[in-house]
Amino acid sequence: MISSPRLVLRMLTAHDAERMLAGSHPELPVFADGYPSAFATQVLRLVALYPAIDQEVGEGAPDLGPWLLLRRSDDAVIGTISCARTGNPAEMSVGYDITPPCWGEGYATEALGAVVEHLLSLLDISRVCAETVTDHIASRRVMEKSGMRWQRDEVAEHDGREVKLAHYAIDRPEPI
Repeated sequence: MISSPRLVLRMLTAHDAERMLAGSHPELPVFADGYPSAFATQVLRLVALYPAIDQEVGEGAPDLGPWLLLRRSDDAVIGTISCARTGNPAEMSVGYDITPPCWGEGYATEALGAVVEHLLSLLDISRVCAETVTDHIASRRVMEKSGMRWQRDEVAEHDGREVKLAHYAIDRPEPI
């Protein structure tokens, strides 16, 4: 679990994902208005499909998500944040999704900042990166406020069409 002033980032297990997809359950948190999005539903389905990952996360194993973003004021799930290793074993790529009614309230910045801090505290991770479409100014600001810096733009294919992506990253500071 990762904490920030207004959020608790709770590990999303395959068991939880299955129950969330099936409907409400007394042990599960409630969803905020507008959640889950199509993206969050895909994350839930993927997590539910790979229950073996839950067994790999034992005592002392690093918490690499995905996480549910629970708002402390009402314990409602307002989004998800997840990460994956890139081709570089010391680098993690991060993605996040916040329900639209919570946009503009700083939750994405708070969650991303907490995850970046957490990941860079792990000895085997020295870089955290993320990407968004170049014209998604709000997401770019979230990355910048979280300490990430623009690295490059690139054209990629997404759902059969070309999109221009902005890549951001933050490196663990060198020891003094």
